Amino acid sequence: MAGLEPSDIARLREKAEQLNRRSSHALPKITSQNVESLVHELRVHQIELELQCQELQRAQVEVEESRNRYRELYESIPIGYLTVDLAGRMYDLNPAGASLLGIRGEGKAANFFSFFFSSDESDAVLLFFRRILENRKPDSIEVKMKQLEGSVFVAALQAAPVERGEGKGERLRVAFRDVTARKKIEDALRLHQAELESNRVELQELMAKLFTAQEEERRRIACDLHDDHCQRITALILEASAMEKLIRTVMPSLVPRISALKIKLSDILDDFRHMTHELHPRHLDTVSLSCSMRTHIKEFSEYTGLAVDFQEQEVPAHLPMPITICLYRLLQESLGNIRKHANAKHVAVRLSGGNNQVELRVSDDGSGFNFADKKHGLGLTSMQERVRPLRGHVTFESKAGHGTVVAVRIPVPSEG
Repeated sequence: MAGLEPSDIARLREKAEQLNRRSSHALPKITSQNVESLVHELRVHQIELELQCQELQRAQVEVEESRNRYRELYESIPIGYLTVDLAGRMYDLNPAGASLLGIRGEGKAANFFSFFFSSDESDAVLLFFRRILENRKPDSIEVKMKQLEGSVFVAALQAAPVERGEGKGERLRVAFRDVTARKKIEDALRLHQAELESNRVELQELMAKLFTAQEEERRRIACDLHDDHCQRITALILEASAMEKLIRTVMPSLVPRISALKIKLSDILDDFRHMTHELHPRHLDTVSLSCSMRTHIKEFSEYTGLAVDFQEQEVPAHLPMPITICLYRLLQESLGNIRKHANAKHVAVRLSGGNNQVELRVSDDGSGFNFADKKHGLGLTSMQERVRPLRGHVTFESKAGHGTVVAVRIPVPSEG
C-alpha cells in the first residue's frame, strides 16, 4: 500500500467490506474436514501473490534503471533533441538543444518557429513538419537557425512523428545539430573544385595551343628543310655528276670516289626527305586520313620489315584537320613504340567511324607489359594529353607476353 493516501486506503477497505457482504451468502459452510484444505490453498495463493509482487518490484526497478539511462543519454548527448507541435510549443528540450538555441531556462516557453528561424525559414520548416505528419515518415533538412540573442548557424534537422503516447499524430521529435563548420568546409571545397575545373579547362586550352604551335613549327621546319637543305644537297649531287663526267677521261681514278660521294649525298637527301615527311607529311593537306595512314604504314613496313595489317571501315572522307593530325600523330607514336619496345612480329591497325566518333586501334603481338606496374612514359602521357583538347580519350590494354592494344576515340562534331 506504499504510495497511497490514508483516504484512498479507507475507501478501498470500505469497498472490500461491501463486496464481502454481498458474496457472504454464497459461501459454503466451512466444516472441520475442509479447513486444512482451505488453509493450504490460502497459503499457496499468498506465496503466488508474494512472488508476483517480487516480479513486479524487479520489473519496476529495471524500468527505473532504463529510464535513468535514457535520461542520462538524452541529457548528455551533444545533439539537440526536443518535441514540438505545429503551434511551435516545445517539450522535453535536452541541455544540448537548449545550449544550441541559447536558452537559459526562462526561454523554454519561446515559440520554436518564431524565435529560432527567420520568417522565410520558419515557413519552410513548418511546411516540412506538416509533410512529415501527413506522410508519417521521418525526413531531414538543412536550414539556417538563430539563437535567442540573434546568432545565426546552419542546422541539420531530422524529424519524425510521435507514434505513441501523449502527442501522437500531433507532435514531432526533432534532432538538430550545428553544421556551420561543415558547410563552410563544403563551400570552400566547392570553390576549390570550381577553381580546379577552371584551371583544368585553361590547361586543356593551353595544351591545344601548344600542340597547334608544335604542328606549325613542325610545318615550318619541314618546309625549311625541303626548300633549303634538300635543294642544296640536290645541287651538290648534280654538281658531283657533272664533275664525274668531266674527270672520267682526264682522271679516271677519281671516278669511284665521286660516285661514292654521290651515293652519300643521296643517302643524306633521303634522310632529310624522311625527316621532313615525319615532321609534316604534305599529303595530310591534300588526301584523306585513311590514305595518309596507308602511305605511312607502307613506308614503316619497308623501313622496319614489320608486317602491318591496315583496315578501315566507315571513316568520314573529310575530318577536321585537328582530328586528322591528332590521329596521324598517335599512329606514328604507336608504331614508333612498337618498333622500339615491343619486339613484335605482326601489327594490326584499324581505323573506323560511326556513332559520331572516329576510332583508331593499334594492336601488336609483342612482349607487352604490366601497365599497372609500369611508370607511364612520356610517350603515353603525350598521347593522352594530345586527345584531351578534342574531348577524346586513349585506353591501353597490355599484359606481359600478350602484346599491347592502344585504342583512341575522338568525337566528330556534327556538320551544320
